[in-house]
Amino acid sequence: MEKKLKEKFIVIVYGPTGVGKSGFAEKLASMLPSQIVNCDIGQFYRPFSIGTAKPDWKSSPATQHLFDIIDTPKHFNVCEYRKLLFDTVEKIWADNELPILVGGSGFYLKSLFFPPVFNPQMIVDAKKFDELENLCETHLWEYLNKIDPKRAEQIDENDTYRVRRALDLWVQTGKKPSELSPVYNFPCNFFLVFLDRDRKNMYSHIETRTHQMIQEGWIQEVEQLLGTQWETFLRKKKLIGYDIIMDYLKTQQTQKDLDRMIDIIQKKTKNYAKRQVTFWKSFRRELQDNLNKMEFQDFQVSSRIDTINLSLIDLDLYMKQLLDYLKPLFE
Repeated sequence: MEKKLKEKFIVIVYGPTGVGKSGFAEKLASMLPSQIVNCDIGQFYRPFSIGTAKPDWKSSPATQHLFDIIDTPKHFNVCEYRKLLFDTVEKIWADNELPILVGGSGFYLKSLFFPPVFNPQMIVDAKKFDELENLCETHLWEYLNKIDPKRAEQIDENDTYRVRRALDLWVQTGKKPSELSPVYNFPCNFFLVFLDRDRKNMYSHIETRTHQMIQEGWIQEVEQLLGTQWETFLRKKKLIGYDIIMDYLKTQQTQKDLDRMIDIIQKKTKNYAKRQVTFWKSFRRELQDNLNKMEFQDFQVSSRIDTINLSLIDLDLYMKQLLDYLKPLFE
């Protein structure tokens, strides 16, 4: 008789860009009654495929959710994201299967455990909002430092994504971001694994993958979006590589221009992967501190957080150990 999930539980596969999260999730899904849920917002959008490393989810033997669900260039805020993710998880539980969540930025991953303390659609001060929208990105950190030096001190000046998120909090709540304390709220026990690689191996993988994406037609994918609403959207969204390719398409497109474009994309991707690793170190500590206080004692399988180095680990052996850990979930 086919095994069914007998208690609510979630598996989350996270890690830096290009580390191999999709492959890991598919391997695990092939061994368990489970369904995969995409958590990478870039892959929500139908026109973004090659540049977001969207897997061939339609051909996968595993049931997969939340790919190609947005056809228009609209922003998807963190509250909408959290609701959509957990609505999808509830449907998978209703099928008596295990949800395997894959990917996503650290900011959105954190929202699953620590819900936003604000409504992103409620603008407290429209004037401040308009001022931020028109502010050059190179001045964002300085602006944050003026209103909240404590929070600015915690964010790298070049991490415009986190700086803007902090400023959004200020505009939408009227409070300094450093004064807003997130509260842990997750519906069940979970297994969260962070996949990593040795730095040299990771960077080599990123360089190779960038060339592959170009060969697969990434430039052509971006070219089709020029002159449409997607172009403006991508400039604001800052998905790695898309704006750089748009700039390249407006040059003479010589081999020198192409080489320079690829080099910039590789460097930005490496920097992003480095920031993801840094985020994980602090987030894991924060998550573990809360788990120590809020463990779901009634569940048979306790929560667990792993960090594994794919450059070093015997993946087959690790998967076997992981299956032994997850086995009590099924009957």
